[in-house]
Amino acid sequence: MTLPRYEPVTEAVAKELESIVGSENVSARQEDLICASYDSSLLRYRPEVVVTPNTTEQVAAVLRLANTRRIPLTPRGAGTGSAGGALPVKGGICLDMFAMNKVVSFDPDNLMVVVEPGLICDALNEFLEKHGFFFPPDPASSAGCTIGGMVNTNAAGNRAMKYGTTKDHVLWLEVVLPTGEIITTGSATLKSVSGFDLTRLIVGSEGSLGVVTKIGLRVTPLPEAYVTSLYIFNTIEEAVRTAVGIRTRGIIPGMLEFLDVTTAKVVFEYTKLPFPLGYVVLVDCDGYEEAAERQAMLVNEIANKETPIFAERAPDIATRDQFITARKSAFPALARLRPTAQLEDLTVPVTKIPEACVKIEAIPKRLAIPGFDLGLFGHIGDGNLHPTFIFDERDKVQRDAFFQALDILYREVALPLGGSITGEHGIGALRAPYIELEHGPVATNLMREIKKAFDPNMILNP
Repeated sequence: MTLPRYEPVTEAVAKELESIVGSENVSARQEDLICASYDSSLLRYRPEVVVTPNTTEQVAAVLRLANTRRIPLTPRGAGTGSAGGALPVKGGICLDMFAMNKVVSFDPDNLMVVVEPGLICDALNEFLEKHGFFFPPDPASSAGCTIGGMVNTNAAGNRAMKYGTTKDHVLWLEVVLPTGEIITTGSATLKSVSGFDLTRLIVGSEGSLGVVTKIGLRVTPLPEAYVTSLYIFNTIEEAVRTAVGIRTRGIIPGMLEFLDVTTAKVVFEYTKLPFPLGYVVLVDCDGYEEAAERQAMLVNEIANKETPIFAERAPDIATRDQFITARKSAFPALARLRPTAQLEDLTVPVTKIPEACVKIEAIPKRLAIPGFDLGLFGHIGDGNLHPTFIFDERDKVQRDAFFQALDILYREVALPLGGSITGEHGIGALRAPYIELEHGPVATNLMREIKKAFDPNMILNP
């Protein structure tokens, strides 16, 4: 797709922006531009100005200005993404949504909460927990990521096998279009088929179709009980057979996670858990106490057929929290090993996980670059793998090796095994070259036409 010629943010434009959001909410200071120039990927793109709106009306006015002046604009949440999805690749305006972070309303009888996009995921769950509810999507970055970012990437996390991804909990959206018009998609009701499903179209669109300013979410009552078990196996095949066995018996655990041996080693050191090394499978059954117990018994029966070298059921909530913290610590634990850790995201059919793991774990040996290695973990219940490459990006040879590894990962592993180039982290600038490879030219061109229909001047997140 050919992008248009964009205009710069001039002093006159900066003054207009200040008149919309206030001078204190417009910044061209180098420290602010640098902060908006990166996420957790290797990519760096610096905006010309950072604008922080506080209301939907301000967002609409900023978009009208950007659209009229042909200035590129990129919405940004907390910047926890790993694919460059919120980076201003063409400069222009970074629209920092972090100040719009309120719980607008809560309706427990209708199982709905309305929030602004800048609200942190864990902060929402702290609010809901007091009322006996929770918002199920649980990415590892839940302590820092925003609900708006989760909507725009259709984030998932540890509970996706049972509770689904973010899209399964979004009832309606307030969205500002690139032209400054404000629309509401979806419905406050649980069932509505009046018209095309624009809500599902916006979810996962990474800020390329409109700017989300309010989100109506379906919430879920907290489970009565949890039964959490951790198993360690000698081989990935044993771990996968356990996961497949759980699925085919009709058990839907709240979590079904895994760590490879490399990741398990650093995680156990990081969290000080004295467990033997192997392929780790974490299973969390939740619901009514009797049902959770029954499921956990069946899980144990299935796992023991594979003769794990270690098995432990969490005897209390504190130990359960330890187990879950260990899984969530996979990325930070690996990040301690090298100056750079780059987490990737692909899905394959569950039965293809052993083949995928063998191919993924062979990538560093194949490239044979000293200092370049990886750890592997992910959501074994739905085939979502997170190879995390560890290296030193300051070394050009190692940095180049990462992009070679990325190409192998998507061209030779994910797609040939019938998988996808991303399960929950989005496309961004990093994975954009692989979209047509996965979907083909006809479907990709259809996506481009949808983009043009929403954003004829192509200003949003180029």
